[in-house]
Amino acid sequence: MAILTLISVTAAAQQTYGEIRGVLRNELKEKVPFATVKILQDNQLIGGAESDAEGNYKYKPLEPGLYDVMVIESGHQSKKINGVKVVPGEATYLNIKMSSNTFTEVVVQGKLIVEDYTKTGAETNVYSMKSLDATELMQNSAFERGGDLMSVVTSMASDVVEDAQGGFHFRGGRSDANAVFIDGVKALDMGTLPALSLENVTVFTGGVPAMYGDVLGGVVIVTTKSYFSGIREKNMRNRRMDEKRKEKKERQEEEKEKASGVIYE
Repeated sequence: MAILTLISVTAAAQQTYGEIRGVLRNELKEKVPFATVKILQDNQLIGGAESDAEGNYKYKPLEPGLYDVMVIESGHQSKKINGVKVVPGEATYLNIKMSSNTFTEVVVQGKLIVEDYTKTGAETNVYSMKSLDATELMQNSAFERGGDLMSVVTSMASDVVEDAQGGFHFRGGRSDANAVFIDGVKALDMGTLPALSLENVTVFTGGVPAMYGDVLGGVVIVTTKSYFSGIREKNMRNRRMDEKRKEKKERQEEEKEKASGVIYE
């Protein structure tokens, strides 16, 4: 019984993680083998992998959230993809096109190419899912009201309601027909987690994936904030402050120009 319990807990924990995988190719559609793939979050190295002989790579497990992926290979220009979204229990496919280095009199003209992640391909999932990362949660109405996890979930899915006893119901189903995973651990209910502590919330409201067992209602997967969350929030605050200082400086320069009577055509 102890072994079976350990296996079930481990399986449940793995279901709350995601992964990033894909294929590396160059502009000639040739696969790029043995390239270094780094997984970053807020400029902090989370982990890495190497593409195989066919240019395939993958990295797991990853907690739900936003990541940057950097690829380095000596014969190609390094490339960085920003804002790759990872959701629990899913593989995020990221195929990367690399540019070969150009040689001029034995001088390698290499540079870092930076792009923002754009999801491509058709949606093949047969279930209903919505996922919000930390940045999106900050714009959620429940977050702005200083609410808790329950208010966040009910604002994400219109077919989720809370009863007078604090239970939650998916599409009118029983409250005991649902499952909640908080940081990989199955919980009896959502509790009173404050919205400020949430890093990622994913809600399955219909056609729940088979890996979550015989859940008849819905599944809520929660990742709370960690050390890297604090770094990201600090960086975001610093960027906002820099933008405000820049805007203030520009306004001051415009006011000086107007006061001096100088008109630029």
